[in-house]
Amino acid sequence: MRKIKKYETLYRRNDDTGRIIIDIALDDYIEFFHEWDNSVFKKRDMHPELAEFLDICSEDIPLREKLEIVFSINADKNLEKEELIRTSYQNYYNSIERSESRKARRFIRNSVILLSISLILLTAYGLLINLEGSNIISIVLLESLLIGGWVFAWEAVHILFLDIIEPLHKRREAKRFLEAEISFKYL
Repeated sequence: MRKIKKYETLYRRNDDTGRIIIDIALDDYIEFFHEWDNSVFKKRDMHPELAEFLDICSEDIPLREKLEIVFSINADKNLEKEELIRTSYQNYYNSIERSESRKARRFIRNSVILLSISLILLTAYGLLINLEGSNIISIVLLESLLIGGWVFAWEAVHILFLDIIEPLHKRREAKRFLEAEISFKYL
């Protein structure tokens, strides 16, 4: 017998596609959009509480699972407004995906810069270690080069292997939302 996972008790699964369904109830189409956004209706932002709800749902569901978003709307069917919601949804998650990609690239660039500085400092230490005439100033300088080189190396490794995890995870979540099927159900 198959073991039921926790998220499977919270969310339905589409029997035809195997996707996990996130149900969202709206009284009207306008509830999808941010109420303080005064831009043209076609370019309005998704409501932040809805985005937060979707993020919470995404945390519950493993990234390997594909999603389906079902909007249950208590209004008459309007294909034009459905398309506006789809467009706004795509714009929102495209923006997040681009932002997280930029952040990951910035982390990689900073890591490469720090690693280069580290190599310069450690190379200088290696070249200067064998010089004659060691006084207190030269010893302090050499130790500073050694310590600085290792500190920059550690920071580069920390950024490249630890700090980059969060933006890569958020980018994968945004991609999953971009691949999600969106459907509408009318009450």
